[in-house]
Amino acid sequence: MKSTGLAPFFDILLQDPVLSQVKLIAEPWDLGEGGYQVGNFPAGWGEWNDRYRDTMRAHWKGDGGLIGDFARRLTGSSDFYEHSGRKPYASVNFITAHDGFTLHDLVSYNGKHNEANGEDNRDGTDNNNSWNCGVEGPTDDPDIIALRARQKRNLLATLMLSQGVPMLVAGDEMGRTQQGSNNAYCQDNEMSWVNWKLSRDDREFLAFAQRVIALRREHPVFRRRHFFQGRALRGSGSKDMHWLKPDGSEMTDREWAHDFARCLGVSLRRGNGRARPPWPPDQGRQLPAAVQQSPRADRVSPACAGP
Repeated sequence: MKSTGLAPFFDILLQDPVLSQVKLIAEPWDLGEGGYQVGNFPAGWGEWNDRYRDTMRAHWKGDGGLIGDFARRLTGSSDFYEHSGRKPYASVNFITAHDGFTLHDLVSYNGKHNEANGEDNRDGTDNNNSWNCGVEGPTDDPDIIALRARQKRNLLATLMLSQGVPMLVAGDEMGRTQQGSNNAYCQDNEMSWVNWKLSRDDREFLAFAQRVIALRREHPVFRRRHFFQGRALRGSGSKDMHWLKPDGSEMTDREWAHDFARCLGVSLRRGNGRARPPWPPDQGRQLPAAVQQSPRADRVSPACAGP
């Protein structure tokens, strides 16, 4: 069924006294021709955004040529939702879901390990966009452990500071592992359970998750009800956002196409996002630039002051 606002199914839902008042979220893909419908559901629906997942995973494992798509996903995927009058919160952003790798396994395994399912590791997707940071599976190497922890922080912070609705899988905030399985549907055991006995590293990551969630709650600019426009705010000479190069100057159209670009800054200005509740008294101040850098990029010392 093609997902359009004229489809009888959606018209019926809008008329239902109960369903018309609840939050409706689609997993907008299915097998067969016309099954992939990301961006095509009508107003009032949220959608799992798998393009967000794939882009963020690929960028943070070091793939090139993604800086433009990274920026689009970070700012709410307006290319999918704005044309039909929908808002940033139509995009349900996620890095991991109920199937596939956990966040910890995403940075610990290059390939799936589903041998325990008894299908010779044939089940589960091979398209994981994962990177093990140098060793497959558990390791005692302190450098790799530190890199994996940083990668998890990169991915979680990206998720929580993106426009749209963040979706976090239970246990990802404290390092849950499925021992490399990306298809643990039939494993009712330690492989799929949440381990509540946290290690020191798990507790540290949980504390980081709490801080970045609090940051999102504290600053409405991270959960706007309208898309950024990239132009001056009404009554102001400053744009609502600036994309910045590592030296602090503004990105040009030509630089978005550079395959080697790995480092990007963004400066967000409060205002005109029409967030609820109303903006706090410091409305209009510019948030310090947030800088992201791919783990395989050369080290740079970015200048964070926006224009």
